[in-house]
Amino acid sequence: MKFTRPCGVLLAVALPFAVSGVASASHQTSLVLTIVTRDGASESVTLTCQPSGGTHPNAASACAELRRAHGNFAALPGEPEQTICTLEYQPLTARAAGRWRGDRVDWKHDYGNACTMHTVTGTVFLF
Repeated sequence: MKFTRPCGVLLAVALPFAVSGVASASHQTSLVLTIVTRDGASESVTLTCQPSGGTHPNAASACAELRRAHGNFAALPGEPEQTICTLEYQPLTARAAGRWRGDRVDWKHDYGNACTMHTVTGTVFLF
């Protein structure tokens, strides 16, 4: 079989993607969500989407909120107008690590208390 120059160039460009699978990168979501309190206590759950699952008790809602935010934890819709939080200072850190639709995620944010965190993050960190 004889290859023309354009065909050879196309083959040279496409072959690495076909072999490595990069052209059809996985859109899988698999995250570990962790909340750490000031005294070092922590709680973690797993969250998978498409289909929703893992150990997260509100997996379907959490996945839906992440979809609306396009996987951007800083843009989670939350419910700020629905919640009134006290001014208690009980700091904690929320962290997400893993993959969102195939893209690497390593996010964390500090909050003054759990109410403030839930107001901003909705059901994603509600466990």
